[in-house]
Amino acid sequence: MSKQRKGRLTPRGWLRLLFGQPPAGMYRRPAVYMTGSQMEIEHFKTIRTYDENKLCLELYGGVFTVYGDGMQILSLTAHRITLRGRFVRTDFSDDV
Repeated sequence: MSKQRKGRLTPRGWLRLLFGQPPAGMYRRPAVYMTGSQMEIEHFKTIRTYDENKLCLELYGGVFTVYGDGMQILSLTAHRITLRGRFVRTDFSDDV
């Protein structure tokens, strides 16, 4: 069989790739979005500590810390937190 014919996808194979399941753990990967003075963090396990200068979150692969001034929690759901304030820096550690 030629190389060109070997690399072709059948319609069934193409549909399997199109509608297949995403990789394991895809929806548990953390995501951080920042716009102006707001930050949104998705897919965390628990809040370790919180005050107006520091927020420490436990993720599925480590610990994520946000440092800033006057941070306020705008909204909090099971796996998403939205903050407002002045953000100075972030830190990630893979020690859980």
